[in-house]
Amino acid sequence: MVSATDVSTPSSAMPDSAKYDKNCLHVTDRRTGHEYDIPIKRNAIQATEFKKIKAMDERSVAGDCAEGGLRVMDPGFNNTAVKESTITFVDGLKGEIYYRGHSILNLVGKRGYEDVIYLLIWGRLPSAQEKTIFSLSLATYPTPPPMVFEAVKAFPRDAPPVLMTIAATAALDAAYPEWIPAYAGKNLYLGNMTLVDHQIIRSCAAANTLASIVYCYQRGRDWTHPEPGLSYIENTLLMMGHVDEKTKRPKQKHVHYLERLWVLMADHEMTHSTAAFLHTASSLGDVLISLISANAAAWGILHGGAIEMAYKQFERVGDVSGVQKLIDNVKAGKLRLYGYGHRIYKVTDPRYYCIKEMLDELIADDLADDPVLRVALEIDRIASTDEYFTSRGLKANADLLASFVYKALEFPADSILPLSCLSRTPGNVAHWREAMSAKPSIWRPQQIYTGDLATDINGRSDSLEKEGGKAPFTRVLPNRCFGET
Repeated sequence: MVSATDVSTPSSAMPDSAKYDKNCLHVTDRRTGHEYDIPIKRNAIQATEFKKIKAMDERSVAGDCAEGGLRVMDPGFNNTAVKESTITFVDGLKGEIYYRGHSILNLVGKRGYEDVIYLLIWGRLPSAQEKTIFSLSLATYPTPPPMVFEAVKAFPRDAPPVLMTIAATAALDAAYPEWIPAYAGKNLYLGNMTLVDHQIIRSCAAANTLASIVYCYQRGRDWTHPEPGLSYIENTLLMMGHVDEKTKRPKQKHVHYLERLWVLMADHEMTHSTAAFLHTASSLGDVLISLISANAAAWGILHGGAIEMAYKQFERVGDVSGVQKLIDNVKAGKLRLYGYGHRIYKVTDPRYYCIKEMLDELIADDLADDPVLRVALEIDRIASTDEYFTSRGLKANADLLASFVYKALEFPADSILPLSCLSRTPGNVAHWREAMSAKPSIWRPQQIYTGDLATDINGRSDSLEKEGGKAPFTRVLPNRCFGET
């Protein structure tokens, strides 16, 4: 039995102040009759408090024998907080997002991307002088060594850009092993905020540089060095060669919309890829290896890769005449509609309205004849009123709408996820800085073992007997399993 109680414990040994502490969860373990009181802080309890709850010594299943007491089973971390943070707050019930206490609605269109990067990382908006120095630091960071370019060129031009970016990041990390703690043989970053800040500048500068190197290689164009007088987004476009054909300068229209979009996407609290980043960072490695983890996690089709899946799904629909069939198949459970639904929001994602406003501004000139967008808008029209979707809270994901903004800005579909990862880099490194200034704690979740144990000296188990004693591998795997014919 678990109950909230006004009295913190029935024990007379507890002081009077504790007996009447309302900020407490009272637990009665019916297996033993023991009672426990667990403090509640910020509407949360410490999971380690459950270690105090232990049953009798008799266990019917070996996997249930936990030396540390009662465990909390939470597949997918649906209700588990892994850290405290002052960076970003997402209120899924009200549909609000705050960066360091500032509503994103007060930042988008009013503050530049560098302002928001600075805010996320260092906790306040920069002065004009601080912003200038910060922008200059990003634009003048040294060019990656030749081995980074060679790592990218080792791929075929049509290889997935996420994989190429990961390889380029690994090559950059390998080029400077003295900044890798295990190689250097010492703890470099924990509590060393001067070096942490240096690595933050390095990683932000590397992020758009590496993304642009990959982008240029895929399109057979030369990479362009950044210029000190340009903003982070302007230099990103310049390095990519995504410029006006006549002036060879970034189009200000593109800069304007990317500024607004990337402010919205700079951080989103504890996303799957941010958690992957911090999981790696918790072992006290360097920041680039953590960025590799984040990019790899983002590519999965239940996370950032869902947008590519949605895009391809909409392409297969063809035109608006095929939308109703898609909707019917989704409602019948035959298909998953990618790009819809969000685990956090019970109301519409606040970024949705801002991005929809951008799309409305762009549609007339850029996307009026785009068949994929017409399909997407028709799906959104139906989903916004159909009871199947509204009752389940299935709304268009902000990242899905963002993909059409990228398309309106003349970016090909395969560059959308790399650009999304790039825009999220400042948020990730802000979390890294926060982690490096705190007490170290490696992320190491537990499991609950449900299998059998070996029953004889030959290692045979009950489960193997039930399967007829067949081993899983009884022959050599064919070469085609490794990409050979």
